[in-house]
Amino acid sequence: MPSTIAPEVIACIAEGRPPTPHELERVAQRVRADLGAARPAFAWGDADAAAADQLSLRVAEIALLGSRR
Repeated sequence: MPSTIAPEVIACIAEGRPPTPHELERVAQRVRADLGAARPAFAWGDADAAAADQLSLRVAEIALLGSRR
């Protein structure tokens, strides 16, 4: 059964450290994969791929650090 929490998140919390750039990208990729073809709640028209990438990086940062800087 796949874990619902990325192993990178568990490692950062367990070790009390910030994520590496590689961990941040891996979690962002997982966020994008989990969302799949989901559309933003307030979007009119097609979602911008660059905006989705930026959003997934922000979500990954929050997951790995616990808050935004």
